[in-house]
Amino acid sequence: MMNKEFASSSKKSESSTKKSSETDWDALRAFMPTSFGKQEKKKDMTFEFEKTKREDTSIAQRKKESVESDPKENSAEKNDNKVKDDTSDDDGDDDNDDEEDSFVSSSVLPVTHEVKLNDHQRTVSALTLDPSGTRLVTGSYDYDVKFWDFSGMDSSFKPFRTIQPCGEHQIHQLQYSLTGDSILVISGNARPKIYNRDGNEITEFAKGDPYIRDLRHTDGHVGALTNGSWHPTDKQTFATSSQDGTIREWDIERKRKQKTTIVYKSRERGGRSPCTALAYSHNTKYLAGAYQDGSLQIWNSTGNHIRPAIAIPDAHQKGTETSSILFSRDDNTMVTRGGDDTVKLWDLRNAKKPVKIAYNLDIVNPEANVIFSPDEKLILTGTACPKGKGFGQLVMLNRETLEVQEAINVTQSSVVKVLWHSRINQIITGSADGIVTVFYSPTHSSRGAKLGVMKASKTRAVDDYEITRPIITPHALPMFKDDEPRTSKRKRDKLRKDPVASHRPDLPITGHGKGGRLNVNQQQAVIKSFTKDTTRDEDPREALLKYADVAESDPIWVSNIYQKTQPKPVFQDVNEDEEEQVAKKKK
Repeated sequence: MMNKEFASSSKKSESSTKKSSETDWDALRAFMPTSFGKQEKKKDMTFEFEKTKREDTSIAQRKKESVESDPKENSAEKNDNKVKDDTSDDDGDDDNDDEEDSFVSSSVLPVTHEVKLNDHQRTVSALTLDPSGTRLVTGSYDYDVKFWDFSGMDSSFKPFRTIQPCGEHQIHQLQYSLTGDSILVISGNARPKIYNRDGNEITEFAKGDPYIRDLRHTDGHVGALTNGSWHPTDKQTFATSSQDGTIREWDIERKRKQKTTIVYKSRERGGRSPCTALAYSHNTKYLAGAYQDGSLQIWNSTGNHIRPAIAIPDAHQKGTETSSILFSRDDNTMVTRGGDDTVKLWDLRNAKKPVKIAYNLDIVNPEANVIFSPDEKLILTGTACPKGKGFGQLVMLNRETLEVQEAINVTQSSVVKVLWHSRINQIITGSADGIVTVFYSPTHSSRGAKLGVMKASKTRAVDDYEITRPIITPHALPMFKDDEPRTSKRKRDKLRKDPVASHRPDLPITGHGKGGRLNVNQQQAVIKSFTKDTTRDEDPREALLKYADVAESDPIWVSNIYQKTQPKPVFQDVNEDEEEQVAKKKK
């Protein structure tokens, strides 16, 4: 018995010593650093992401939770699933796999959260993202092009630069080059421009001679531009379409003249029809153009361009503007977005009739586009609605059947532009109310708008201010005086020519009025300056007494309002002797 008690007591002492040694080691581990260098505190960003969660998704989740909480409905669904499983056992497992691939759930689509970029004043008509997905450029009907940097953006979501590249012309199309170092700008004038990624102009191309009838012999477009696109493989080449009915290919090194010209002879009166959209095929074999007479003309990219390789005369309704053309990666399928509220799917191997047509997709703006999803299983486009009535929707169509797979309410205005970047897996839309909406998913998207959500907006301190102008202190001591900046004559002349820096008055407008100002020629402006302003020579007392009789006879402003409630004035009777005494006292 004594041996057993001694053994049990020894075991207890050993376990207690082990526990004490383990606690000592734990204290030592907690004291010693686990790694060297500055340790970043990991923040839980779920709360920040919840702020940008869409209301539609939260409502859908509540419905799902209510359905799951109802046992009767769950049991009925289980029975239905059993019946389906029993009937599908004969078909095999391959059919089930095909059904799973064709079904696109809302959890896979990056549309659970959204971010609003609200800085434009009018319709957002152009969107483009660089190949890396870090820098977004937007264009609008307010003539502005804004640059957004996702990596340097905080939760305030403001652009880092705004320019007006084409004066008072609306922006129709923006597109990054293959390398992402330059941007093609297509506006309402006849001159395409190229800017670098920081917003500085690189090249402005030539305008043609409008008095030459044969448009092949002009050095540029003679009508307003409608669309443009970079070459899929050659970063030195791009193509533009115009209201003059031509498609022109340009070399960025030759700004004075286009490289090739494609002229379409329409059956309409005059032989011209505006070209409203264009697109290259991925293998660069075809260059397609859509025209206002309803036809689609597909040209071989190499050749004399006298006749199109494929001509579809009545592709869309005559007189409407086909706003977008899109080729698939296999270059056998083409999708068009028509001004007749349709999306049509074409097979280029037999392009006499469309394969499928989707109707009732309202369109108002001629810049509305159509895009593929990254896996090309879905076709995305935007729909229009009256401003303030209903919602403009982002519609996702099944590529095989053109049935509506998903329809998402964006804003209470028309959705014009749609963009889905495959690298960051985020969908961007531009609306007619000037709002750019970025849809993303915290789990399936990477970087992009998520970076701005995770960064808190900078709180400005009281003493945080910047002085852009020099401080002039003429009476300061010599030791505290700053050296005056040396400005050269060329710099002063350049500032003098700048209308903003020199505060130059607005010049008379020649031609059509614009910007809310009417046309005034130079002769009228000079004659107006001859008329002398005599208001300074008039006596103000006499000018007011002119209206004394009118105010008494027809009081319409002050006296008439208080006519019933105003007491009658009673004046004191003063004798002439008293007046003389008062006058003497004043002297």
